[in-house]
Amino acid sequence: MRGDQIARVLKLVYLLRGNGRTLQQLRAELGVAKRTIQRDIQVLEEIGFPVASEQRNRSIYWKLAYDPIAEARIDLTHEERMALYFSRGLLKPLVGTPFFDAIESALAKIGAGISAPGHSLIKSFDRQVGIAPFGLKDFSRSRTVIAAITRAIQHHFTVTLTHATPQHKTAVRYRIDPYRLRYRQSGLYLIGLDQANGAIRTLAAERISSVIVTRSRFTPPLQETLDELQSTAFQLVFGEPQLVRIRFSPDQAPYITERQWHASQELQNEPDGSVILSLEVASLWEVKRWLLGWGADAEVLEPSELKRSIICEAIRLASCRAEDSGGDRNHYETK
Repeated sequence: MRGDQIARVLKLVYLLRGNGRTLQQLRAELGVAKRTIQRDIQVLEEIGFPVASEQRNRSIYWKLAYDPIAEARIDLTHEERMALYFSRGLLKPLVGTPFFDAIESALAKIGAGISAPGHSLIKSFDRQVGIAPFGLKDFSRSRTVIAAITRAIQHHFTVTLTHATPQHKTAVRYRIDPYRLRYRQSGLYLIGLDQANGAIRTLAAERISSVIVTRSRFTPPLQETLDELQSTAFQLVFGEPQLVRIRFSPDQAPYITERQWHASQELQNEPDGSVILSLEVASLWEVKRWLLGWGADAEVLEPSELKRSIICEAIRLASCRAEDSGGDRNHYETK
């Protein structure tokens, strides 16, 4: 940074304390253009001062998310420091994201306050408890994209982005109101409103190749509204929920009953030891993909559409295996 920008950024820290300022107020006090102030605010965020924005009296006020001068020091016990330090392994799926970088920095500071015996105990934890994330995604090329999206979500800025999927030969350009990032199955997904058609989209972060944060603002939905929409997803796909009922064999029933598969689930124990799982979810395709892993131990009771889809998939699978065995469909049945 140049000397004049350093002076402005330092003054910004002071001006953005408390109730904050509008861009017009900052322009008057700093004597520079709005765009210059916006760049300075971005610099503040990059060097570790989170800046929040909120609407009051039809004006947007910018302020520090917390007061670095007045913020009280948090004293952690030795056990709390060790627990947080140990939790690093649980966060490995986020390697390559700005979140993991921040976590690493915080944990390094926490680690500095742990005694030598404490570090020895942490190493013993590593030997006793193995953390093995499955299906990790590569976020190493997505750090800048995720940082831009996070900033847009925080300040309610519309973004234009380019997103590619295996189903499309060319990337698709979207104009999105970003609502939140969702962490699911070791992946980060952007949930937002597609301005072109008013649909809610779920976009995998690592498939977003570019992001431009516009100066156009949007009004986000209520937290409760977004939570209600998200509750319809079995995994990631939102929509109109429908009833799904699956009977699991007595052998697999204990594995079903010991977990919560969805917030809407209901379990019905049957006299023969089987269990019927009922769900209210949007995507039958996501349920189908999950059910295939249970094989013949899972019987779809309803809806009939899902039942037919499972049967068709089983026939396709049997045909592929029959071809591998030289056309003998009974090959695998007699083994």
